Amino acid sequence: MLDGEPLPEDIKARIIDATEQLGYPLFVRTDMASGKHDWQNSCYVASSAKLWSNIYRVVEFNEIADILGLQPEALVFRKYIPLEAAFKAFYGRMPVAKERRYFVRDGKVECHHPYWVAEAIGEWWYRVNDLAVKYPDKIGLLPENWPSILAELNRETPEEVELLTAYAEEIGRAIGEGYWSVDFAKGQDGVWYFIDMAEGEQSWHPDHEP
Repeated sequence: MLDGEPLPEDIKARIIDATEQLGYPLFVRTDMASGKHDWQNSCYVASSAKLWSNIYRVVEFNEIADILGLQPEALVFRKYIPLEAAFKAFYGRMPVAKERRYFVRDGKVECHHPYWVAEAIGEWWYRVNDLAVKYPDKIGLLPENWPSILAELNRETPEEVELLTAYAEEIGRAIGEGYWSVDFAKGQDGVWYFIDMAEGEQSWHPDHEP
């Protein structure tokens, strides 16, 4: 795709079949990453008119990430689940939602954290703040009180922790021995969804006291 070559017809047919089964909007990623910060131009496919351009951006992100790229081997299409989001951020107007990351070692939770931290969003915001005045249509503008909104979004209740700890440990036991990051997101329907998993050593982990 990146060399401008057409996709083989059998691959195109499999992609069309997958998208027709799911309907729109849908979520697309590779087996490695989604390029979620570019949201509306990458992983979030609003309609069939955006399908091929968004797939291209997802593939492109995977190939330029890190030093040698992420070496993806598959495209993954998912039903889109509207999440409990509070505002949009980053250059793709990505919804910042109620998401959590649990670290599990040999089937037992070691720690857990809100996924979207203020530092990550704040660093992006201050970097583009001057551009927002010149190019408001290009920037996912944040509400002025976004830090307090994010703090509420990131508030972990005892009931939530109990539920997600049970989920994370059940997933960890199913996988077996090892160290894993297990990600959850809360849908607008009030349900917590298991959305991603990776090797713990390769996963972003905020600094904290043991």
